[in-house]
Amino acid sequence: MKKPAKKKVASKAPAKKVVKITAAQKAGVKVTAAQAKLTTQATKLAATRTKIAGAKAKLAAKSSPATKRALIAARKDFKTTNARFKTMQNDVKAAKSVLRLAQVADSLAAAEATAKAGLVDLENKLQAKVTSDLAAAVKKFEQRWTKVRAAKNAKKVKAAAKKLAAKIKAAEKKAAAKAKAEAAKANAKPKAKKTAKKKVVAKVAKAPAAKKPAAKKVVKKAVAKKPAKKAVAKKAVKKVSPKKSVAKKVVAKKAPAKKAAAKKTPVAKS
Repeated sequence: MKKPAKKKVASKAPAKKVVKITAAQKAGVKVTAAQAKLTTQATKLAATRTKIAGAKAKLAAKSSPATKRALIAARKDFKTTNARFKTMQNDVKAAKSVLRLAQVADSLAAAEATAKAGLVDLENKLQAKVTSDLAAAVKKFEQRWTKVRAAKNAKKVKAAAKKLAAKIKAAEKKAAAKAKAEAAKANAKPKAKKTAKKKVVAKVAKAPAAKKPAAKKVVKKAVAKKPAKKAVAKKAVKKVSPKKSVAKKVVAKKAPAKKAAAKKTPVAKS
């Protein structure tokens, strides 16, 4: 089996740079062509003048109809050639004017192209700086924002610390008061409570005894105002008398308690 022949890949020729022909260049070509035609016509014009000069010389040497016709023909050829020469001169002037306008237009286009190229270059430079400038701006903003936020946070922390200190102080006061109360309870002796209870009992015992004179006064007033109801008053007196005896008995019984309390008080003080 024969190996298939490798296809030769034709190497691509490098693309030719397209050179744009400006209007000034085109106008310049036209000016050059017009000037060449004008030069040729000037040569012809000079030849006609030479012919006229020769015809005049011949006519001066020998005046004949032939020499006269030759002079007339030479002059006629000069006029025609001269007219073409002047037309060509005007063509050259017009071509030069077009060339100048084209040069102005080209210079203006070149200035515009330069300005556009400069603008594109500036845009590219600015675009290239966007990343770095943005990073710098973000960094500055972060620094300012962090500084402001740090100040705000410091104020908040200070206020919170102040509140916390006040709470701690209040808690310390409460704890100190509780500790003081507990210490007082621990240092207090239990015997003092018994004496207090006995004093209360003695006061309760004294309370009914103090009300005896009031009962007697009521009985006396009733006897003074209504003598007709003596029997009722006597009965009331008789009924009150047992109460008095009871009160006396209670007082008599609770008298030793007072003495006992009096005896026990020195022990509480020690």
